[in-house]
Amino acid sequence: MDSTKSHKNLPAGFSLISYGIISLLVVLSYWPTFSGDFILDDRPLVKDNSFIRQPQSAISYLSQEDGVDRKADPEASHTGYYRPLINFTYWLDYRFWGLSAPGFRATNLILHLLNCFVFFSLASIFASDRKTALLIAMLFSVHPVHTEAVSWISSRNNILVSLFCLSSLYCYVQGFRRQKAGWILLSTILFTAGLLSKEFGLMLLPIFFLYHRCFSEKKGPLRAEMASYAPFLLVLSAYFFLRMSVIGSLTGPSDGTDLWHRLYFSPYLLMMNLRYFLFPSGLHGFILGYPGSFLDWRALAGFACLGSYGVLLWKYRRNRILVFGATSFLIALFPVLNIVKTSAVTLISMRWLYFPTGLLLLAFLDMMEDALTKARLPAKIIAACLIVYLGSYSHVLNKELWHSEDTFFRQEVLRFKNVFYLGGLAENLSQKGRRGEAEDYFKLALEYFPHEARNHINYSALLLDTGRPADALACLNRARSLNMTRHERAELYNNLGIALLSLHRDADAIENLRKAVLFAPEEPLFWANLGAAYGRMEDYENSVSALKKGLDILIDPMPLKTNLAVSYIRMQEFRKAIEILESVPVQERKNNDMLSRLLLEAREGVLLKEGGKTKQAEEDALVQEGSSTVERQK
Repeated sequence: MDSTKSHKNLPAGFSLISYGIISLLVVLSYWPTFSGDFILDDRPLVKDNSFIRQPQSAISYLSQEDGVDRKADPEASHTGYYRPLINFTYWLDYRFWGLSAPGFRATNLILHLLNCFVFFSLASIFASDRKTALLIAMLFSVHPVHTEAVSWISSRNNILVSLFCLSSLYCYVQGFRRQKAGWILLSTILFTAGLLSKEFGLMLLPIFFLYHRCFSEKKGPLRAEMASYAPFLLVLSAYFFLRMSVIGSLTGPSDGTDLWHRLYFSPYLLMMNLRYFLFPSGLHGFILGYPGSFLDWRALAGFACLGSYGVLLWKYRRNRILVFGATSFLIALFPVLNIVKTSAVTLISMRWLYFPTGLLLLAFLDMMEDALTKARLPAKIIAACLIVYLGSYSHVLNKELWHSEDTFFRQEVLRFKNVFYLGGLAENLSQKGRRGEAEDYFKLALEYFPHEARNHINYSALLLDTGRPADALACLNRARSLNMTRHERAELYNNLGIALLSLHRDADAIENLRKAVLFAPEEPLFWANLGAAYGRMEDYENSVSALKKGLDILIDPMPLKTNLAVSYIRMQEFRKAIEILESVPVQERKNNDMLSRLLLEAREGVLLKEGGKTKQAEEDALVQEGSSTVERQK
C-alpha cells in the first residue's frame, strides 16, 4: 500500500464550496471568451469542416488523420497527429450550438472547469490539508498560460487529453490504494479516451510507474507490478495498430537526421517552458526556433537550468510528492521537447503546457502547506495577490489576444513584432476595407515569406478588388509552383479566372474557373463565378447549370441567385427568373437595387412575351375566321 495523508476535519460542504469558488474564478477570468470568434485553425478544423456537420460512423472517426480531410484534399501532407475523438466532440458541439463560435468556446470552458474539479480531487489525495489542495486548484484554474488551450477552439485536444489523463491517474491512485479492480478498469477506459484525444496520453504509463516508485511502502515483485499494467498495454497496442493503419508511422513526419541537434537544445526548451509557467509575463502566440549556435548563451542557460532542476530533485528526494510532481512534469513535457519531431511551426506554445503544469503544481503542495502553517496571514495575502494577478492577466489575454482574429493579429504583429502573422493582419485589414494598410503588410509578408502561397492568393484578391487585374495575374503566376493545399489551389485558379475575365480573356478565364470547381466542388462562390463567366460569353445553358450546382450546396446565396436570374432573363425564361428573385426576402430585395431592376425586367419580359403571344393568337383567329367566311360564300 502507499502512504497517504489524513485530511484535517472540514465542513461537510467544503467540496461544494470549493467547486463554487473555482467556478467563479474561471468565469471571471474567461468572461471575454463568451463573445469570441473563430480564429486561425478554427476555420479549417471547425468552421469549414464539413465532416462535423453530419454524424459519422465510428470507423470513419477512427480512420481519420487529425487536421487532414482526404476527401476534400487527397494530396494533403501528413500532420502525424492521430486524434479521432476531437472531431466527434466538434460534431456534438455543432448539434448543440450550430456554427456559433461562442458555443464552441463555452464547451472548451466547461471542459476546463471539469479539469479544475478533477485536479482538485487529485491534489486532495496527496495533500494533508484540503485547503492547500483548493489553493493549488485555484492557481491551475486561472493561470494565464492556459488561456491559449481554453480560448482557442481547435486547441481542445489539450484540454481533453488532460481531462482524461488526470481522471485516469486519479482512478489509478484510488485503485492502487484500495486494491479495487473497478477503479483500475475505469482508469483504463479513461486512458483509452486520453490516447484518442492527443499523443500526450502515452506519457501516462511512465507516470504510473513513477507513482509506484515514489509511494509504494512495500516493494512487491516487479513481475506482479508489470502484470498490473497489462490492460493499459493492451489498449496501447490497439492504439498503435490504429495509428499505423491511418498515418503509416508511430511518430510524426521526421527524417531523424538532426536528432542530436534536437537533443542538445532540449534543455533550452525545458527552461523556456518553465519560465512561462513560473514567471508568466509577455505571453502570446509564440513562434520560436532554436538559438543560433551551440554556444549561444540561451543554450548554455538551458543546461544550467536542467542541472539546477536535477540538484533540487536530489536535495529534496525524500519529499515524495515533490519528486513525483516535478518528475511527472518532465515526463509529460517530453512530447513537446522536439526530441521526437512534430509538424508544428514553433518549438514553444502555451497550449502544450496545459497538461504538464497540472502535474508540476503537485510538487508545490508541501511547500505551500508549510507556508500556510508557519506564516498564515502573510502566506494567505501573497496567495490572494497571486491569484488576483493570474486571473486578471488571463482576463486581459482573453479580451485582447484570443478574442478574435482582429485582436490576435494586432497584438502579435504590432505589439510583439511577430512577422509570422503579417499575412493574417493584412487579410484582416483588407476585409475591414483598410486596403492601403493591408497592401503595405501584404508586401512585407511576401518579403519575409515569399514561398507562402496563402499570402500571394490573398494579395491577389486585394489587387482585384482595387481594379488591378494585370498585377493580380502576375502575383498569381508567381505562386503557381508553390506548395499549397487543394483548397488553396482552388482559390488560386478562381482568382486567376477573375483576373482573366477583367482582362477580357474569357476563354482562359473559364478554363481556370473550371479548375477551381474541380479542386473545390464544395465551394459555392466558385460555382457562382463560373456561372457568371459562362453568362458573359452568352453560354446561358452552362451558366444555369453551374449556378444551380452552387445553389444545391448552399441555401440562399445572393450572388448565385443574382447571376442565375440574369442567365434566365438572357434565355428569355422570365418566369424562372421571377421565381428565383421572389425567393429572396422582400426587405432584402428592397435594399438591393440590382435585384429590384432584375425583377422589373423579368416581369416586363413576361408581359411582352405573353402579350406577343396573345396578339399573334388574335391575328391567327381573324385569319381563320376570314378563311371560313370565304368558304361559306363559295
